Amino acid sequence: MSSDLQIGLSGLLAAQRAMLVTAHNISNANTKGYTRQSTIMATRLPFVTNAGTIGQGVELVKIIRHKDEYLNNRLRDISSSLGSASVNSQYLRELETVFNETSEASLNNALASFFKGINDLTQYTENMSSRAALFEKANTLTDSFHRIHDELNQMKIFVQQSIENKISEVNTLSENIAQLNEEISVTHVRGIEANDLLDKREVLLQDLSNLINITVTTQNNGMVNVSTQSGVLVSGSSFTSLVSEVDDSGEIEIGNIKNKNSKYVFSAGEIQGLQDFYNETAVRYKDKLDTLASGLIREVNKIHSEGVGLSGGFTSLFATNEVSSTTAMLNAAGLGIDPSSGDIYVTVINTATGEVTKNILSVDVTTDSLSDVQTALNGVAHLSASIADNKLRILAESGYQFNFSYALDPDPGNLGTSAASVSGVYTGQANDVYTFTALGTGTIGSTAGLQVEVKNSDGDVVATLDVGSDYVPGNTLTIGNGVSLSLTAGAITTGDTFSLDVVNDSDTTNLLAALGINAFFRGTDASDIAVDTDIADDVSRIAASIGEIGNTTNALRLAGLQHNASALENTTFADYLHQIASSLGEEASNAYRSEENFTDLETSLRNRRDEMSGVSTDEELVNLIRFQQAYQASAKYISIIDGLVEKLLTSIG
Repeated sequence: MSSDLQIGLSGLLAAQRAMLVTAHNISNANTKGYTRQSTIMATRLPFVTNAGTIGQGVELVKIIRHKDEYLNNRLRDISSSLGSASVNSQYLRELETVFNETSEASLNNALASFFKGINDLTQYTENMSSRAALFEKANTLTDSFHRIHDELNQMKIFVQQSIENKISEVNTLSENIAQLNEEISVTHVRGIEANDLLDKREVLLQDLSNLINITVTTQNNGMVNVSTQSGVLVSGSSFTSLVSEVDDSGEIEIGNIKNKNSKYVFSAGEIQGLQDFYNETAVRYKDKLDTLASGLIREVNKIHSEGVGLSGGFTSLFATNEVSSTTAMLNAAGLGIDPSSGDIYVTVINTATGEVTKNILSVDVTTDSLSDVQTALNGVAHLSASIADNKLRILAESGYQFNFSYALDPDPGNLGTSAASVSGVYTGQANDVYTFTALGTGTIGSTAGLQVEVKNSDGDVVATLDVGSDYVPGNTLTIGNGVSLSLTAGAITTGDTFSLDVVNDSDTTNLLAALGINAFFRGTDASDIAVDTDIADDVSRIAASIGEIGNTTNALRLAGLQHNASALENTTFADYLHQIASSLGEEASNAYRSEENFTDLETSLRNRRDEMSGVSTDEELVNLIRFQQAYQASAKYISIIDGLVEKLLTSIG
């Protein structure tokens, strides 16, 4: 009878424990990371008789977790990839809003408005309101550069803070995994699976994989080692704490808090996505923005430095950019614009007589320093130059002005007793010298067949001008390349000559723009681009002309920059900006598609995991009824045995 009761009791206990496991499943149906458990039952060792073996009931052998280690590993891998993809997508979309070309306050609109202001100035160069309007539009443009630059910096600050927070999460997760390792190990030694602790550890591993890519290795003692491609993060019950820092190059690195020389590099995960944005993406688009700003500064200043404002010249000019050393060679003096060897034309004007003297300074940037330029300028009559704070200063004597205009000398000299006058704007491809020579002897406008020959510096004939009896003195004669000549009546002799510098670029070195002399913009990139303070103080100094008041030549050259296809990296400024926005849009779109793909893949894997490891309450309720019936049957069996025992004892007694 004792054996009968034991059999019934074993069934009762087995059903009861199975119901407990089922109830545990049901109560954790919505618990994150919970893995469905089930009982494994087996027959107890039978009682052996001569007639055969007699069963001794059932026993609960093991409570198992329904898991697929392959799916868990794949989920961790995909979680890492999704983490970096989602971060990349999020920040690229945010970056799109920063460069938003459709906004009224966009950089694109500010750039277009700036060039519209220049175009308006070409029609009204003497109009102070047009100049003031251009100044305001230029300020709006520089403010747009500053805004985007500041927003990029602010994004980097937020990203850095996010990395620090997530590194703190990694350290907490690593510590908790190490603690669970120790607890699981204690249970594992007794030959028991710590199912709930294993679930908790799996959740932590999944959360960790979202932050960084990891490799998980299970040990014989039930512990797991967690490693990255750069080193071990968790080893048994010990763990490594990480720390983030910005290195000397400005990049964020992850290191071991105890040994900062030990660097951790991740190939996926949110932290890797954040690092990529901070170290690469934000830097790349900041560099593009700086390239646009520095290109605009360079090209506008190259033209502006060669023009003049309403005064027609300057009594003083101060450079805005300093050299690293006054004795350093100009090509290695730390200037934002790289100068090249060539010539600078300096025009000195006697304000009382209007006499114009053109001087040529030849500069070799590989051998000349700023001190050499100072010396050369001091050699120009009526000018003096000095250097203060590594910046060049140029002053004119009282009664004189100077400029760096490429305007033609209107009164280049006499041919015999005839006074020559030059007009127009030289349009030739390169700076040159035209030599005018009388080919006969006689009186201009009277002697038949009298001619003047014009040759360039190579000795080639540019034009032969008829100044004989068919010429009316004072009339304009076209030479070519935008240059015209007129001669007064006067006697000339064969061989009489004078020369004229014809210039389309009065600074082939770009040194004026590099030093910031007569500049429109100051600064070097998007962070500090600004309208020059001289123009801010006096808009009449906007160099729209190259000579007399009302001349629009320089303003037209500035306006032409808008459509100059070689202004910046073989494209226009506007197209370069469009390329930035287009590249960013494509990159953001690809990141979003990548995020969607990894999300779909993760969802598919989670569904497969849930099919195996998830709890179905309907299925568990069926199991609960099955085990309840088994429990009731075992209880009924015990009740019957108990009744039989009672009857037996009654009959004996």
